[in-house]
Amino acid sequence: MQLDGFYGFRVDDRMLHGIVATQWVPSVHATRAMVVDDAASTNDMMRSSMKMACPPGVALSVIDVEKAYTNISSGKYANQRVFCVFRNIETAYRLFKKGIILPKLNLGDVTQNTGETIVLGKTVRISHDEKIMLKEMSDHGTMITVRFRLEDNEVEVTKEIQQ
Repeated sequence: MQLDGFYGFRVDDRMLHGIVATQWVPSVHATRAMVVDDAASTNDMMRSSMKMACPPGVALSVIDVEKAYTNISSGKYANQRVFCVFRNIETAYRLFKKGIILPKLNLGDVTQNTGETIVLGKTVRISHDEKIMLKEMSDHGTMITVRFRLEDNEVEVTKEIQQ
């Protein structure tokens, strides 16, 4: 499936916040910031705080996985420049399982895991289950990278995920 209109995909626990709003969204000249998260899509307070963080002139969508799939499949964003943020790896994986193959997924801030984790970067700690999800996505062509800020070096972690 074509992802016309999409210029970046990122996993960030905090969704649309300072670094995402001030660096990542403007870096691709986005006209829309899309946050895909089931819980946030129905939480007015979260939606409101993300709306305040959204850069001026950039539209904001805070939607669940099903709505994201429907909108992407229908080509709704083809004439826009969208930067998409997932709250967690599982949400990105659920969209992938519906048939949306992301060309590249940036892991920016993934630190909410408890228990045993695999460290992929100073701001990225994934669970074993998340590693399996990322491996499956990688096996289908998604490049998995770690990069917190734009000035940080981008590190491809496909090899680490494949082990």
